[in-house]
Amino acid sequence: MSRVLIVESHDRSSLHPVLEASGDMVVVGEAADAVQAVKAAKEYQPDVVIMNLSLPGQGAVEATRQLLGLGFPPRVLAVTSSSPDGRVLDVLRAGASGFVVHDCRPDELAHAVRIVAAGGNVLDPKIMRTLTRGCPSAGSPDLLQMIGNLTDTERQMLALIGGGHTNQRITDECHLSITTVKAHVSRLLRRLGLEYRIQAAVLAWEAGIVAEA
Repeated sequence: MSRVLIVESHDRSSLHPVLEASGDMVVVGEAADAVQAVKAAKEYQPDVVIMNLSLPGQGAVEATRQLLGLGFPPRVLAVTSSSPDGRVLDVLRAGASGFVVHDCRPDELAHAVRIVAAGGNVLDPKIMRTLTRGCPSAGSPDLLQMIGNLTDTERQMLALIGGGHTNQRITDECHLSITTVKAHVSRLLRRLGLEYRIQAAVLAWEAGIVAEA
């Protein structure tokens, strides 16, 4: 049973029936802004925090950084409007495990929470393609040099991570052991100076080397 904290400045109650009807998750608390989100997370220790990107005050990006800095960091699933903007990339770079659009179907939201709770990432390829195409860092000399310094294996791992492939799927596709894949991914993150797998996924999209499913 996944414990979920809802961080939404408007109508939080509408998410309760959607999540609890799933049968495998329970809403343990609510918050209306970044400060409340961190306080509630400390109190309820949720597995997943559903974070609306339109939060007032410190905002979702800062809240995500603070949540992931806790001793028992929850996974963060961002919720964006039907017209996503650069805040999506900002919150992913801060370590959020993925995002869904606000008007997604109830079953899509529940599915996304399950993926995030299990340690996976949730990215919409169409939205990522649109956002990173106009991203200032996409195609920059620094980014190109960073990617150019990777080995062929590291580039392959980066492309697969960008496509949302789990370690198990990479294991199956590349015919490697799960231990070897984990070692490759860890080494890749160290070489890129990244802390979270999702940050590597964003980098892959910016560099245009995503191995989409």
